[in-house]
Amino acid sequence: MASNKDRIMEAAMDLFHDHGFQGTGLEDILTSSGVCKSNFYYHFKSKEELGLKVIERKVQEMRQSVMEPSLGNAQLSPKQRVLALFERMLAFCEEHECRRGCFFGNLALELSDSSEELRKPLSRFFRELEAEVESCLQEGKRQGELLLQGLTPVELATPIVSLLQGGMLLTKTHKDTRALRDSIKVLTVCMG
Repeated sequence: MASNKDRIMEAAMDLFHDHGFQGTGLEDILTSSGVCKSNFYYHFKSKEELGLKVIERKVQEMRQSVMEPSLGNAQLSPKQRVLALFERMLAFCEEHECRRGCFFGNLALELSDSSEELRKPLSRFFRELEAEVESCLQEGKRQGELLLQGLTPVELATPIVSLLQGGMLLTKTHKDTRALRDSIKVLTVCMG
């Protein structure tokens, strides 16, 4: 059986993903988790502290379920690894009927100007993702697998993460995976 802290975290992760951080009230979290207010404050000083812990946990989940099996999978070629990242996110979008979008992208759009404390771990996550993509691109360039259209891995890593985020945003907005599928086609051309 999950602890009260875990129940709060799980409820908050789902609610923040579906309704945003600011669109989720403490009462929503308490109702969804089945935990009383005093128990919430036993584990968390504030909703913002809970937000930090939720982001930390989601980063760990993202590493394990998406980044390691794609970007970190040494059995795939560098090009296949980067494509696998996009394909995993496409599968996520399809699984959720294009409804949820990227947890990190959603929160970054919502919180980057309103909470410096929550913006920082989101920024660190995206920097980590960019570094992982860059590492794959560097390896692919060294091996001669990737041409990168004359760009360096450093120059292309951030635009690739932007392409993924933009594709996910438009997939959520249009309720259609075409934008993310088209992003995969563009990615293939960019990597060469």
